[in-house]
Amino acid sequence: MKTKILLLLAVALTAGLVLQPLFAVPVTYVYTGNPFTNVSGPYTTSDRVTAKVKLASPLPANMSLQIVTPLAFSFSDGVQTFTNLTASSSFEFQTDASGNIFAWNVGVVTAQAGIFTVNTADNVFDKGFSDDGEGEILRTPGTWSRASVPDVASTFTLLALSTTALGVAARRLKPAADPQR
Repeated sequence: MKTKILLLLAVALTAGLVLQPLFAVPVTYVYTGNPFTNVSGPYTTSDRVTAKVKLASPLPANMSLQIVTPLAFSFSDGVQTFTNLTASSSFEFQTDASGNIFAWNVGVVTAQAGIFTVNTADNVFDKGFSDDGEGEILRTPGTWSRASVPDVASTFTLLALSTTALGVAARRLKPAADPQR
């Protein structure tokens, strides 16, 4: 009986580890820029670039600056908001050893307006612009962070182990066959 229990636990654990890559969970990165310092038109020094970018999976560690295609995005500069449904875009990200974004070149634009955030060796700025004016901050990059999401692979492994344990417990608690039947 103990051999069966150990075998079931080993199968559940192996299944969780083997199936983990199949549960690639989309991840959302959030950008928070600093308030604009140069403004005109409807822009104020309280406005800033903010963004949410949804990717199919987390960015890898030590990725060089390269083009990334998001599943969805939303950018705002305090005056206007653009999404993947309303604007054209270009995304380049570079990551550190932990997979955190530390360099980027991102732009979302329409025919009349746009939002840019850049933090590369050559340029550092956030800018929002439209026909009515613009807001900009130079040399002060904002920050990217990962929105917290549940770890599906760990959840699956825990579920598999729990189900196995319940099955074993149910078998042990099953009443003996009634000899009078």
